Amino acid sequence: MTVLVVHAVATYFMVGLIWVVQLVVYPAFRFIPAKEFVAFESAHTRRMGMLLAVPAPLEIVTGAWLLWERPVAVPLAMVLAAGAALAGAWILTALVQAPIHGRLSRGHDSGLIERLIASNWLRTALWTIRGALVTAMLLA
Repeated sequence: MTVLVVHAVATYFMVGLIWVVQLVVYPAFRFIPAKEFVAFESAHTRRMGMLLAVPAPLEIVTGAWLLWERPVAVPLAMVLAAGAALAGAWILTALVQAPIHGRLSRGHDSGLIERLIASNWLRTALWTIRGALVTAMLLA
């Protein structure tokens, strides 16, 4: 049960963070002046990395750990579904969000900012689904 509780804390942190990013942080990119954007993007990327340094790996490790040491009442299918959502979120991060941030690190681009916001909805949905699945695991 301890692994599940630690996993839940990490997951809930990530769920809260993705919603703040989706509703506050990414839309605020629209208001950063072009001449200040590269410095802003650099600071954003660095600080986001520091913020994620503990909870993101913790969520991954404890999620994998639950495959071997899950509470008896928690169905394996639930753990696998939550893992698939997590894998999907990180695949999107690597294949979509990170490349957009890479391009934005070279300069302001309104089209890319809109693409960043729109494409992040899927990651937001995946982490939200994870939050619901982890809640179901805790209640099982």
